[in-house]
Amino acid sequence: MKAAVIYEFGPADVLKIEDAAPPKPAGGEVLVRVHAVRVGGLLDIGTRAGRNPFARLAFPHILGADFAGEVVEVVEGVGGLKAGDRVAVSPFVACGKCPACQAGRDYGCPSAQLIGVHRPGSYAELVSVPAKVVRRIPDAVTYEQAAAMALSGPVAFTQFSVVGLKPGDWVLVTAAASGLGLVTSLVAKALGARVITTSRKDWKREMLQKRGFDAVLDTEDETFANQVGELTGGQGVAFAIDNTSSATMFTKVSAALGRLGVIVSSGAQVAEPVPLDLRSLYLKSQSIVGIRSHTQKALDGFWELAGNGLETLVDRTFPLDDVGDAHRYVEAEKNFGRVLLKID
Repeated sequence: MKAAVIYEFGPADVLKIEDAAPPKPAGGEVLVRVHAVRVGGLLDIGTRAGRNPFARLAFPHILGADFAGEVVEVVEGVGGLKAGDRVAVSPFVACGKCPACQAGRDYGCPSAQLIGVHRPGSYAELVSVPAKVVRRIPDAVTYEQAAAMALSGPVAFTQFSVVGLKPGDWVLVTAAASGLGLVTSLVAKALGARVITTSRKDWKREMLQKRGFDAVLDTEDETFANQVGELTGGQGVAFAIDNTSSATMFTKVSAALGRLGVIVSSGAQVAEPVPLDLRSLYLKSQSIVGIRSHTQKALDGFWELAGNGLETLVDRTFPLDDVGDAHRYVEAEKNFGRVLLKID
């Protein structure tokens, strides 16, 4: 089978198109023919470059995390799936046995693995994956859309399930023009929230304004917190989703948060220590919650929601042969929305 393989960490040039041995599914797994796979910042580019602190892999290695495709083979004993099913696959494989998993809070699993990081990934024509991270996709959802939302959709659904989002709540999403930020904003909107999106770049704010959100703001504006206050009738937002872990951004988000408000983090793109005013936190009864990934229940909930017409933006697709160009495109931050590899 054709696959993109790396033999060392480094720039995009280390990605090599080769003929690799097709995988054989083990117990509890299904074999999937890949049609579309997301090109991600940390899980793909960060791992390739040697910047992913969570990466544990042996060379040669096939990258590729969240993807969509068609089931080819189902191991005996696996239920609910059959050959020919159109599916989306999340890369987050929890152990299913630890206290977090047993409590239905899989995102806290200490021994979770990631497809494409700890195990062979989906930059290939075929990949074998645990059946528990595979979900059938609605007929109206394309492979490209499914790949674009396969991880970020369930993560966003988990975020809002954990914090108890209700229709009409105000939600602030930072870096909303990123792949994760845009899907998070769209899920919040689909769940009935009033959504304030942000981006520091003019052209990305223009793109966000076309998506029908309640407001699009610039966090670099000195009046940002006041603008949020005016939009929310002086109350501030109920939930702020910030996946940057930027010290500067955290201060601005905190200023926009209302009484009883919750800051949710599902990433650390900048990964800076952030200032925390504990006095303000307890006086306003606010909370900060970390959501590493998603739950099994959220996989089901998100794809049910997606069947109602939820659709994100796919910025550009590349053939597998041009995987190096796809990585360079994402690294240059040229995209608004998801960048995908298509494998025919």
